[in-house]
Amino acid sequence: MKTTMKRAGAAVLGAAALAGTFALAGATPAAADEVPKGATYHVIGSGEALTDHVQTWVTTHYDSDDWRANVRVDYGRSGAWTVCSDGTEKHGPLQGPGYWIFAGNCYGNGTIRTYGWYDG
Repeated sequence: MKTTMKRAGAAVLGAAALAGTFALAGATPAAADEVPKGATYHVIGSGEALTDHVQTWVTTHYDSDDWRANVRVDYGRSGAWTVCSDGTEKHGPLQGPGYWIFAGNCYGNGTIRTYGWYDG
């Protein structure tokens, strides 16, 4: 049940992003008791507007068992969310405002049924 999330530093902006220069730091998955009750979930590809904390989302990798996206959280806290074909839900840790790389996978839990973010 590994979902990873990394924060991209200020180098993501401007020419440094075009040159592929990134400052990354790791984070661990959120435990089930760390996911706030009443969290709001947002599915990528559902056609909904990017609101509720996430201002921009660009999926950079997607296949049947893992995904990655460049995300800007403009206020509040949001985290990666993945639902697997066996019903397992995986949550990345909640992140505050900034530029982030959200990611998730279904290794050992089938294939990705849906993915996106949750607000806490």
